[in-house]
Amino acid sequence: MRHAIAIPILVALSGAAGATPAQRDAHMDDYLAIWSRNGAITPAIVSRLYARRVDYYGHAMSAEAVYRDKLAFTRAWPVRRYAAVPGTVTNDCGAGADRCRVTALMRWSRADGAGHSASGTNSVRLDLARQDGALKIVRESGAPASGRR
Repeated sequence: MRHAIAIPILVALSGAAGATPAQRDAHMDDYLAIWSRNGAITPAIVSRLYARRVDYYGHAMSAEAVYRDKLAFTRAWPVRRYAAVPGTVTNDCGAGADRCRVTALMRWSRADGAGHSASGTNSVRLDLARQDGALKIVRESGAPASGRR
């Protein structure tokens, strides 16, 4: 089951403080790959990754609202590619931490069915907190670093 990778990815992201830069990059790329695949974005995957309430780009939302937002984006931009900029993934997570933060620079590109496309680089920040026995995203934020062509 492809969706079963969600929790190991968050564990890998949060537990990677002692990992090499290449290992942190690979963990972030695994997480970002979920959002690059249309079939991977389901209510189940979002509920596994996100807390019940999330600060989502400055807006307090339910995990269900995050799912709806991501689904609307995938419908508008059915072709997407996200990848961490090598060497930019950091975290302040320690073993058994109840809260931590993962940051990275992310290269992205997107296209619709009408020939429109855009690309660029964004900062990404994921704040994780233990909820229901698992680390979940309680805040997702980011900002353009370059692009939007």
